[in-house]
This record gives sequence, structure tokens and C-alpha cells, in this order.
Amino acid sequence: MAMMIIKNHVRSISLPSRSHPSTAAIEESLDKLLITMNTKTMASSSESVYSGLKGLEDLYDCTEDLLKMGPTQSVLSFNDERKKIQREFMEEMLDGSLRLMDICNVSRDLIVETHEHVLVLQSRARRRKDVDYSGYVGFRKNMRKEVKKLLGSLKNINVGLAMRERDHDQDGDVQFLAVIHTMRRVVSMTVSVLKSFLEFLSGRQNGKDIRSKLAMVLIMNKKFHDHDLIVKNELKSVDSAISGDSCSQEDLHKKLEDLEVLIGRFDQSLEGLFRGLIRTRASLLNIISQQMYM
Repeated sequence: MAMMIIKNHVRSISLPSRSHPSTAAIEESLDKLLITMNTKTMASSSESVYSGLKGLEDLYDCTEDLLKMGPTQSVLSFNDERKKIQREFMEEMLDGSLRLMDICNVSRDLIVETHEHVLVLQSRARRRKDVDYSGYVGFRKNMRKEVKKLLGSLKNINVGLAMRERDHDQDGDVQFLAVIHTMRRVVSMTVSVLKSFLEFLSGRQNGKDIRSKLAMVLIMNKKFHDHDLIVKNELKSVDSAISGDSCSQEDLHKKLEDLEVLIGRFDQSLEGLFRGLIRTRASLLNIISQQMYM
């Protein structure tokens, strides 16, 4: 019943549907990632966020393949009929990739800093009973401020995408429109996954998240055991342990160990995403550079 309700709420990014044989593989990857993000088990929100980031790595592999295809390079090559639209689209993609790279880079910095603070807490907790948590608490406060800025940047990217898609010529070349639409879906999906990741970092819970609402309803109705539905956030778990008095040193050690493992997974996935963004940007620049010698 739970999964049925969730699946009924799976919805695509709000861009009109277009497809073409040349974009079939990447469209399939996009749809697969969308389903993963919407139907991932509620038992671990950290696992859901991690799966989204890993899915982006695969998505950018498909994106690179798409941009290396002859038909794709052909429809993105400037010609007199659609030169203005092509130029604007390429500038849009290059600007978007640069913004996403910046957000990804800052996110990785936050993860690295978090890891450093976790190591300090582990070291201090091993040496003495009374541990000074003020440094970590201050860092978490600053992290939330930085995350808020990054979320604002992501929102601006999505707003721009929606405006351009709505204003776009709907009667152009089918393959050209398919490539444009697909690339915009890639950017929009990246924004969506990074938004979930950043909200996880800040400890925010999306009030519109059907999974969170459903989890609470099922817990209240006692239809599932609590351990099957608890939404897991290792960062919030450590925050709660530090701010409360009921957590033992052993429990804190375990929570810090769990967080350290998660941080390593996030860092690896963000590095993979960053490399994917670089490759996509390089492919776009390569297509543009080819125009100069034609």
C-alpha cells in the first residue's frame, strides 16, 4: 500500500515531453533516476540522497555519449535558419554547467570541512569525558547559512530553465528540439538531486515530500515497525546527540562513525558528478570550437 501511494505521486520534471531516437538512452537514464528518487525506501533518507548522486554520475556518462554523437553535433552546429537559437542554447548550457560546477565544488568543501570536524570530535571524545562541542556547533550554523545561499542559486537555475522552455519555438526541427529538451531535463534533474542533498546537509525536511508525510502517517497508525520507517539523517543524529544529555559516549562514537562513512560516500559521488560536469562542458565547448573551422 505504501509503495502504491508513492508510485502514484511519481511526477516528472515539469517540462513538456519530447523524444527522438538519438536521445532515447539518456531519456531512459533520466526516467530511471526519477523513479529511483521517488520510490527509494523511506527507511533511509541518506541512502536516497546518495542514490540520487550516484544516479547523476550515470546520467552524465549518457550525456557525454549524446554530445559525442554525430547527429547531436550536427543539430547543434550553427546554421542560418536557427543560428540565434543554437547560440543562445549553447550559452545557456555553458552558463548552467559553470553554475552547477560552482555549487558542486562548494558542496564538496562543506563535506570536507564536516569530515575534519567529525575527526576532531572523535579524537576528543576518545581522550576525555567532557568534550567541547562549540566548534562543531558553530560550523553547523555556518553550514546552514551557506546551504541557504546554494539553494537560492539552484532555484535561479530552475526558474531560468522553465522560462526558456516555455518561450521556445515548438515547431522547429524534431531532433533539435529533442536534444534541447533532453539537455534541459539533465540540468533540471541535477538541480533536483543537489537540492535534496543540500536540504539533507542543513537538516531541513521538505514539507511537500510525500514520502516523509506518508512515513509519519504509517508510524502513527502503527502499520509498520518503527525501524522500517525512521527517516535517517546521520547529521541530524549527531546534532541531537551533541545538544542532548541522554546520549552515551558509546552512542556518540557510533553516530560519528556512521556519519564519517556517509561523508566518504558523499564526497566520492560529488567528485564523480563534478567530473561529469567538466566533461559535459568540454564537449559543448568542443562543438562550438568546431564551428570556427567550418
